[in-house]
This record gives sequence, C-alpha cells and structure tokens, in this order.
Amino acid sequence: MRVGFDATNILGHGGIKTYARELIKALASEYQEGKFILCTTNSCSKKEKLRRLFEKYPAVEVCTGLPHAKMLGDRLRWLSGLLGALYWRKLERNLDLVHLTDPYSAAGYPCRFAVTIHDLFPLTRDELSNSRLNRFYKRKTPQILRRAEAVITPSQYIADEIKKLYPNRARMICAVPEAADSTFQPLNRDDSILSGYGLGRIRYFLFVGRVDSRKNLQRIIDAYDKLEVEIREKVHLALVLSGHNSLEADFSEKEYLHVLRDVPQSDIIQFYSSADALVFPSLDEGFGLPVLEAMQCGCPVITSNCASLPEVAGDAAILVDPESVGDIRSAMKLLACSEEKREELRNQGADQARRFSWEKAARETMNIYSKAVDASLE
Repeated sequence: MRVGFDATNILGHGGIKTYARELIKALASEYQEGKFILCTTNSCSKKEKLRRLFEKYPAVEVCTGLPHAKMLGDRLRWLSGLLGALYWRKLERNLDLVHLTDPYSAAGYPCRFAVTIHDLFPLTRDELSNSRLNRFYKRKTPQILRRAEAVITPSQYIADEIKKLYPNRARMICAVPEAADSTFQPLNRDDSILSGYGLGRIRYFLFVGRVDSRKNLQRIIDAYDKLEVEIREKVHLALVLSGHNSLEADFSEKEYLHVLRDVPQSDIIQFYSSADALVFPSLDEGFGLPVLEAMQCGCPVITSNCASLPEVAGDAAILVDPESVGDIRSAMKLLACSEEKREELRNQGADQARRFSWEKAARETMNIYSKAVDASLE
C-alpha cells in the first residue's frame, strides 16, 4: 500500500508530532514492501531533517511542495488550503490513501484520507467555550468528520466523545492506542545528573507535562502543600514543565518545590526512574503518554479516574478524582510512606506498559487503511 502523510508539522517536540514520527517508523518497519510518502514544504532544511530521521527506513520517501497551513497568514489560510488541495489531487493519483495525523493544521484535504483526532478538549472544556480555539474546532471538526474515510483516535474515550458530539458524521471511528518510545527504560539513580536540578540524594514526586489548565497543576501543588511537613521534608515535588511561563512565578518560591524547564529526554528518563511517583491527575487527556513513559521506567503512577487515563493505566496505578485535592493528597501520602506499595506499582506498571507497542499500533492502523480504501471504492 502507498500512503501519503502531511509531514509539514511532524518535527520537534509535542505529542502529536511524536505520534506521527513513531507511527511512520513502525509502519515502515512492519510493512517494508509498502511506500510511505512524507509530504512537506519546499524548505530544504526540513526536507533534509526528514530524510535523516527516516534514512534507516527504505519504505519511506520524502517529497516537497505541500504548502503549510499558515504559509500565507491567517487571513489567507483559505488560499493555503486551496493550494494544498490542488497539491494532494496531483499526488494522490499514485497513492492509495493519505493519513492526516494532525488534521486541524492541514493545508487542504485530499480526496481519500484518514485522520487521527487526538482530543476534543477545545469543545468540551468549559473554560474554552468562548475561545478562538473553540470556534476553530467547531468549524473544522464537522468538515473533517464529513470528509474522512476513517477516523483514528488514541483511546476509546475520544472515539466515544466524537460519537456523542457528532453522531451522524463519521463513517468509521477506530481507537488505536499509542505507545511510549522504547528509550524509556529504568535507569539506576544517578545523583550527578539529579544534582544539576537540585535533587541530588532527594526523594521526590514528579509531574511531566505542559503548563495547561487541563493538567491540574494547582491541585497538585495544593495536595502537596497539605502533606505533613515531615513528609515534604523527605519527599520534594519536581515539576518538569513545557509551554508558557505564566505559572512558574507562582510556584518557584515554594519550599520543597522544584520547577524545571528545558529538560532533555535523557534526563526525563532519569527523573522517571528515580521518582517516588509520577503525579498526573489530568482533567482531560486524549491518551496520557507520561503515564506509559513512567511505567516503562519503573515509576509508580498516580493518575485520574476519568477521560482516557483509566484505559492507559489499567489496574497498575492509583486512580484519583482529579478535582479532589484530598484524593490526590492521600495517594501521595500512601506512596511517600510505603515502599511496599511503590514496589507493587512498579511491577504492575511494567506489565501494563508491555500491553502497548508501536508495532501493534502500526498493524491496527494498516488494517484501518485497508478498510478505508475498500470503502472508498464501493
């Protein structure tokens, strides 16, 4: 099968970008007889980066000429979309299907395509109900669902949300769980690395993620502050943050709290491996990749009992009501005081993480491609 991908926005950090890269690598490994064409802009540097990234995969080709959605600015986004559609019309004569891994940032739609919708929080979170992002999703989502041959989601939770919000729109909706990168594996504690972040020889709870209201950072802080001082003296709280800086000033002066930024992935693996627990009581997640990353590194997990997170965590984490500071505090206290419980969750988490793999995701995704192609020919 020959599958095209919009590769204008798959380089760099971010969950959606990582998803696209890992899925394409897995597809190219599992289906070496196929062709996976990465379509990007005319940028020579971007083309070269993509070629280097996928040079070990003969089934992957890189081609240029696809406009970026914002190439002409927001006011002329419609024109970028028209140019993108024309590009796809020409290219897809030699393709079986196009997969848009980030359809909201796509410049134009092909005739035959599948999409991955990672989450719908701009439509479901009350605090975003009057936002520009909400209006954008309200306009784009029906278009995407009406035209796509198949919709892939990272969790059954998102699939169910789509069916609830748009019961008559999508032709085929399939949940295909993601996976953590194989580089996330347990490491022996290295205090020489942790000392550089002020955590040498210190036990700590860990949060990894964006500065975002959905991530529930304030309740994490409040729950930690309500722990007995003798627990906080022994077990600090480390926030490894990405995204904007608006919350950092509020938290950086608190005792026993470490606010960290620009942490490379190799050090994040060390953070996971050495933490007493990942505290990730998110209010809304399409998947929740830090939960799996932590489990693969042997880190106990506290996470939410809602959204997609129970699907990812299974019985291998402490599930809490993310809106209850008391629930979060109780879970943190339990893991701070019980090595036995921490060891139990490490073992259960390792077993749970093994249920997810990019190879499995690639096989399930290829099955969806085949069904979508067959449906488009009917």
